[in-house]
Amino acid sequence: MVTEWYALESLKTFSTVNASEDVWQPVPFHVPGIHPAASYALRSGLDAATDSPVTSPIGVVLEGGAGSGKTHLMSWVREQAIQRDGYFFLMGILDARNFWESAVVSIQDGLARVGTDEENQLKRFLRNLTGRMQLPRKSQQAIIGNQLVTREDLDLFIEALYRIDRRVGRDAQDVARALVLLGASHDALVDLGESYICSIEDGERDRLSWGFRKVHKSPQEIVRDISRLLALTGPSVMAFDQLDAFITQSSLYVEGRPNSSATSAVLQFAHGLTNLREVTSRTLTILSCLPETWTLIQELAVKSFRDRFQKATYLRRIPTPEVGAELVTMRLAEHFKNIGFDRPYPTWPIKPEAFARAPFYTPREVLGCLSRHIQKCLLAGKITELDSLDASSSVIDIVMKPDAREEELQAIDTKFAILADSADVSGALDAVLEDAVLPGLISAGLRAWIVEQSGTSARYRVDPPMGQKTSLHAGLKQILNEATEDEIHWAFRGIAATHHLAALTRLRKAVLKAGLAEESPKRRLIIVRNIPWNSGPVTQEAVAGFHARGGRVIAADEENLKVLCALRDLFAENLPHLDQWIASRKPTANLQFLKDAFSDRQDPTTPQEPQAPEKPLPTLAAGPSVRSPESRPVGIPSLTVGRSYDRGLPVSVELEALRKHIAIFAGSGSGKTVLIRRIIEECALQCVSSIVLDPNNDLARLGDAWPEEPSAWGPGDGGRAARYIADTDVVVWTPRREKGRPLAFQPLPDFSSVRDDVDEFHEAVHAAMAALAPRAKVEGGTSKAQVARAVLTEAVVHFGKYKSGGLDGLINLLADFPEDISQISGAAKIADGLAQVLRAATVTDPLFGGEGEPVDPGQLLTPAAGKRARVSVISFVGLPSDSDRQSFVNQLQMALFAWIKKNPAGDRPLGGLFVMDEAQTFAPSGAMTACTQSTLALASQARKYGLGLVFATQAPKGLHNRIPGNAATQFYGLLNADVQIEAAKAMARVKGGSADDIGSLRSGQFYVAPEGAGFAKVRTPLCLTHHPRSPLTTEEVIARASR
Repeated sequence: MVTEWYALESLKTFSTVNASEDVWQPVPFHVPGIHPAASYALRSGLDAATDSPVTSPIGVVLEGGAGSGKTHLMSWVREQAIQRDGYFFLMGILDARNFWESAVVSIQDGLARVGTDEENQLKRFLRNLTGRMQLPRKSQQAIIGNQLVTREDLDLFIEALYRIDRRVGRDAQDVARALVLLGASHDALVDLGESYICSIEDGERDRLSWGFRKVHKSPQEIVRDISRLLALTGPSVMAFDQLDAFITQSSLYVEGRPNSSATSAVLQFAHGLTNLREVTSRTLTILSCLPETWTLIQELAVKSFRDRFQKATYLRRIPTPEVGAELVTMRLAEHFKNIGFDRPYPTWPIKPEAFARAPFYTPREVLGCLSRHIQKCLLAGKITELDSLDASSSVIDIVMKPDAREEELQAIDTKFAILADSADVSGALDAVLEDAVLPGLISAGLRAWIVEQSGTSARYRVDPPMGQKTSLHAGLKQILNEATEDEIHWAFRGIAATHHLAALTRLRKAVLKAGLAEESPKRRLIIVRNIPWNSGPVTQEAVAGFHARGGRVIAADEENLKVLCALRDLFAENLPHLDQWIASRKPTANLQFLKDAFSDRQDPTTPQEPQAPEKPLPTLAAGPSVRSPESRPVGIPSLTVGRSYDRGLPVSVELEALRKHIAIFAGSGSGKTVLIRRIIEECALQCVSSIVLDPNNDLARLGDAWPEEPSAWGPGDGGRAARYIADTDVVVWTPRREKGRPLAFQPLPDFSSVRDDVDEFHEAVHAAMAALAPRAKVEGGTSKAQVARAVLTEAVVHFGKYKSGGLDGLINLLADFPEDISQISGAAKIADGLAQVLRAATVTDPLFGGEGEPVDPGQLLTPAAGKRARVSVISFVGLPSDSDRQSFVNQLQMALFAWIKKNPAGDRPLGGLFVMDEAQTFAPSGAMTACTQSTLALASQARKYGLGLVFATQAPKGLHNRIPGNAATQFYGLLNADVQIEAAKAMARVKGGSADDIGSLRSGQFYVAPEGAGFAKVRTPLCLTHHPRSPLTTEEVIARASR
């Protein structure tokens, strides 16, 4: 009997992200209820192509954000086309100037794709077409590719084609001959057919001997003829799934306006799509893209382009809880059936009630909740059932897998050595075998290389297998922005062919498929070749153009290939502790093959320097464990955060690194408050202003000088303190305390500033709902609360897109609810009730209602005349409860986010600092607060605009797990509770360090992990402003605020 633990463990490699290559994989399930309108549009278009004798139907646009299901729908429509005996092509157009050349390469790659019947699309097409002809069996088998083809077979085939359709037989006969040769069993014939399909003029003499005419066809004509031939047997789908990469890689905007060259590229692309429908037959064209991409194309393209596509089908979030449950049920059904596991209930291990919030999620996000919960259970060593999708993002009770014993790693050493020594790598550099051998080797090397980069914050992913006889052998991408699908790509292709025509064809196809262009620095192509290129002028011109575009040719020696073979075999065995072995031994660190490939890589996330492996393969030189002034380039602004215990050297953090945030994990008596103050003070000395949340009345003294110079100050601290007091404008604010310095913000975000960014708009909606839901009393799990929450969400979305006027405007909208906003029965009545509840909330909590004159967030960060920086301390003496504080902080953060977007730091290393003490109160693990969503939005987005965040907590286990994940620099001080100590130790291990004595540290002792450096134990300096043992009283805070 299969146990629950075995079933869950079998899902440890559960994936939630579909890459473009996944379009070619079988669809394990399809939930019609997720995107019914899109499914209908695709099915109708495909039916029209099937029923039409020649003409192509109007195209379909699938518009949706990342994770909304675009790639899944592409895969589903591919299977729908196959069921209709049709064909599917994934069109990779990465350079608009070469639209038709790229289209030919994509079609050729698509023809080589193998289906579930183990037959590629080209062979299936030739089988279907010859099935309509009266050919001798021997000739039919030769045309299909099962026997050696002869000129006589080809001539018979063309004569039969002429009888089926005289026009196609006349116009497309050369392309038909080329397709037959492309599917031949002899490599020389394949090269001959491929060169014609790719419009390469060389080889014309050889082609004449096979019956080709002396007619040179353009790539556009090649596409037309292939489409006409395919249409004789069935419909086709041409799907464009890389439009966002094409848009993102171009510099489309200069100072907020489209530049001329980028506009021209988009116009060329739109023109190519317009003509594609004209030249193809029985072909459904599909565009899959982000909403902003489609909007841009529509704005720039001519009207005739828009007339050739249906109105965009927008892929929205999951419509109902029931559909969310069905998604999880069907995603796991086939897998559990295959292993013989009988689930306790269909959605196990997610409880049915958890799907109440499914309409707030995309399909990928729901599956991501499932994946995170599975990993949590596996790490904890016990199975729990998820009762809330929101809870899936909470901090994991980490029960770390025990480190592999040294003897276990040594066993992998031995296996690796044996595999490498016995590896036969001859096929990797063989022109006939490279397509079968080299992809697996390169992909294994890239997989290992990613594991070795695990100490960085960069995200890499190896491209899925690309099939047989494709233009590229492997690929790696670095994800810069998942929401906009902004990525850097490295493509790899081996070319061992000695014949100049074969090598030239492969090179040109690889360049087009990889999207290599001088103006596309995010696209790289590496050719693996150990022999010289042909010296002929045509080849030399192509190679020179390849290098001019940034392409690189590297050699792979036998030893490098043996290492790759061994890695491939180790991955195939799926050994326990293999990732730990790779991280420790770094088997790819000295592969010249990969060093050359990534020699120009510049990681924008500034990864840590590589550390020496525990057991060399060979040894790497270890760098310094901390960043000292001697190793830092002169002139780069930085903060000294302490001195190392081992050598007493200063340990510094670059000022710009604070854009990627700081997390401080330390309890009472650790010196946490002193450290926070010193960071704020040092930033002020470098003209960086701060907003500081003060929940405990111990930060309002940031403007008080020491009555006398402390003995604990270091050299130069007296002068620094004097400069700080003289040049810093410290202002204390007291929300809801009129006698102090009151402070108010609008309760809703500034929707007008994010309407054009779909992801930031959704984050604004989430933040608004987080603030409104508890006030509107719709947080419960009852069906009534869920319906009311849905109506409120619809109202917020409509208000954010089309209205203005703050909270009063939203309440007025609810009170006079338009009928067309919602399809929920009785929505208007529900909305009116919500309006009354929210209106009452504004009376009982004037701050929620926006009472008082709203303060521009810029005022909090703008120093008075004659000062160099401002420190705005926001005291909570007027906000006694956590809910009051959370509601206010949500308003502050929404206003601050809108302000920094309009006022980014630009070239300055840091534009401002936002300090959140007791951060677990505002962004806790588990339950959501009114300000959780806005806190997470700042944590993930603020760095782009130059705002640094400092999160301090004495309860690391109670802090939302996305906070430390977004903090590049982390401090670990004294903690008292065992559960918090273990949580901090686990976080330290994630950062690559050890903090085993964290429960016995003294005040002022911290472990620090600055970004880009190792783990170091330091003694932090005393703050520059007065810090006595006791905090201020409420009266003292108000007195300072009223100055």
